[in-house]
Amino acid sequence: MRASNSKAFSFLFLIFLAFFSCVSHASDTLKPGEILYSYETLVSANGVFELGFFSSGDSSNEYLGIWFKNDKNKKAVWVAQREDPLPASSGSLSLTYGNLVMCNNRTSDRTILNSDAPATSNDTIARLLDSGNFVLIQGETTIWQSFEHPTDTFLPEMKLGVFNIGSSQRKMQFLLSWFSPYDPSKGSFSLGLDIENRTRFNIWWGDYAYQEIGIWDGKNFILFFESSSNNHNFSFVSTKEETYLTFSNKESSMFSWFVMAPNGVINEYMMKDQEISMVNYSLCDGTPERNASGCLISPLVCENGDDFSEITGLMPSSMVIRRATSIGLRGCELICRSNCSCVAYAYSDGHRAVCELYYGTKHDLHQTIGKGNQAILLRGHRKFDQNRNRNRLILVTVTVIALILLMLTILFSCLWRKYRLLGLEWNKDGMRGSMRLLLSQFSNENNIKENVIGFNRKKNHNFFPLRFSCVVEATENFSAANKLGEGGFGQVYKGKLFGQDIAVKRLSKNSGQGLMEFRNEVMLISSLQHRNLVKLLGFCIHRDERILIYEYMPNKSLDSIIFDPTKRPLLDWRKRKNIMEGIAQGLLYLHKYSRLRIIHRDLKTSNILLDGYMNPKISDFGLARAMPENDHRAKTKKIAGTYGYLSPEYALHGLFSTKSDVFSFGVILFEVISGRKNSIFCESDCSNLLGHAWNLWTSGRCMELMDLTLAASCPMTDLMLYIQVGLLCVQETPEDRPNMGDVISMLSNEGTSLPMPKQPAFSTHLMTGVETPSRRMQYPSQNLVSFSGFVAR
Repeated sequence: MRASNSKAFSFLFLIFLAFFSCVSHASDTLKPGEILYSYETLVSANGVFELGFFSSGDSSNEYLGIWFKNDKNKKAVWVAQREDPLPASSGSLSLTYGNLVMCNNRTSDRTILNSDAPATSNDTIARLLDSGNFVLIQGETTIWQSFEHPTDTFLPEMKLGVFNIGSSQRKMQFLLSWFSPYDPSKGSFSLGLDIENRTRFNIWWGDYAYQEIGIWDGKNFILFFESSSNNHNFSFVSTKEETYLTFSNKESSMFSWFVMAPNGVINEYMMKDQEISMVNYSLCDGTPERNASGCLISPLVCENGDDFSEITGLMPSSMVIRRATSIGLRGCELICRSNCSCVAYAYSDGHRAVCELYYGTKHDLHQTIGKGNQAILLRGHRKFDQNRNRNRLILVTVTVIALILLMLTILFSCLWRKYRLLGLEWNKDGMRGSMRLLLSQFSNENNIKENVIGFNRKKNHNFFPLRFSCVVEATENFSAANKLGEGGFGQVYKGKLFGQDIAVKRLSKNSGQGLMEFRNEVMLISSLQHRNLVKLLGFCIHRDERILIYEYMPNKSLDSIIFDPTKRPLLDWRKRKNIMEGIAQGLLYLHKYSRLRIIHRDLKTSNILLDGYMNPKISDFGLARAMPENDHRAKTKKIAGTYGYLSPEYALHGLFSTKSDVFSFGVILFEVISGRKNSIFCESDCSNLLGHAWNLWTSGRCMELMDLTLAASCPMTDLMLYIQVGLLCVQETPEDRPNMGDVISMLSNEGTSLPMPKQPAFSTHLMTGVETPSRRMQYPSQNLVSFSGFVAR
């Protein structure tokens, strides 16, 4: 028996090794037939560099790049497709017919990395070297290498210059900065050889020579690098065929390199004992003073100020002068202004515009008599004519005071007109009357005055009480052409206020319900601020009118798209995933991070509004309830909500908690995934969509639940993850359901092991229990759909 167990263990171990070797690329070589997926990497022989797919910052884009293996930030030193990123987790790299092919697995788009040097044989391999060079080798010949396509990083052994001179295949190799610290696309600054004078290297700002960094004097190449690491051997090679600059490290134990930052500054980095650090700003401006770390780093606020005055008759003596061509007067000033070591500049607009920048101190300028007719703009220069300065000061003071008085008059006039329009005069039906009437519906008479005063003193309300006449004008007297929808609560109209589109929700006069909902929305939403919650702009109380004004949502509600076969294709998987994650973030804010712990109680697809970018916003807080921090659940005798979204403990017993919203969120997940409505589902022997999802899950047929329009955009791993999370949310008992923080964590971490869900709350005894007379639900709208389902706010 023991021998049998030992054989079984050995067999399983061999299977594990075989599987691991198939899915892992913990080597430095990619061979024909192998595929490097987005979750795999190549590592150079001694573990110095790593190649794979990465995302930068919060971007959802994915790039193929190379970075130092021990760099926790994975700052890429080389990027393959800077201007053509891939969607997250969609890339792969393979050797196809001997060529390096990068593929978008969602669209099947292909990019050949070595298109400028295609392979002539299938017998090729791709290898990542310890130098950071990614090479394609055919036989014994390197036919393509990443070092010939640098990005923003200058590594040892890399060459910058011009090659194949005199040939039709002449090629330039230069550094090009990132667009921003987290965006690898092409930036504004580059470093390379001056093609008109192949004895100097410049930093270029677009097409302008921004700064000179080195020059060949005929015998030696003089660099303006002052490196505190002093670990470089620079070489300049110039022949008939090529001219380039390269360097190597003096000490093998210390690896150093240079990076062009997005602002045009060249920074030096060093790796010693597996620790990476930035040494200093290595490119100096020729300043004579140096600190202990290398070059002088200018302070943010210049001692001599940022004002420049034009002077003549002064000539530089021992100052360091930099010249830039074709940069323009404004560009010349900006360059000098950005460096406190630049004390003056001069601009000549002759045959070829030349900008001269002077570095040093003012003492390096000497006065000349009868010479020096060129105008120089000197930083912080002032003339000491006291009378003239006094008169100028008086003139400036009077002018400034007059302008301030004029602006205050205009501002007061605008505010007065605005407040009149908004109805904020206290002697009319404005804020005081509106708030008194609002609070009188829900407060004791003894507390009315105190509540009105307290509300008036608050500064965090971002909405206004509006006059009824203002609302009538904004909606063109509640024109039928502006009507967006209608529900049990009332009607919703589109309007325009101060040039901004708004949504106006008007409480029905004939409705016997709505006052409590009206009070809830005003009081609760006024204290909530989140990007996934709809924004309340104002309200109006006029006689028996109760009106709420919201921001306008051009894409209306989620149910108007997800349940419409003609509009459903507008929402691919990426957009639906963003919508579900946004709803989860909004619920987490309500449950945990808002000033009051809010339970929505009426979460459904018709209450999820979509802005112009398809970002979700939770709306309709008429049934919402605020709960004390120490209370985990509450009970009500009046069960209100929408059939198909209510949790069983709420529908049967009137018990509600944050887990009630979690249940409703789970229902929305399945409706978004399938494009079908839970409450009217009738495509199988199950009574609702939850039961259908459970049957498909237990029988391993989850693909059948997916909306057919998602076939090309939804990865199988995402589908399985979202279905499992949805089933966890709709479990029968609240204790089994996760909270919204756990839901977001599960949706964000695909590799996390999730618990197995229990059978959801869809059994027959629950459904019949809702219909018993003692537990009949009271719907907020007569047609089972609340007003927000028709509103674009």
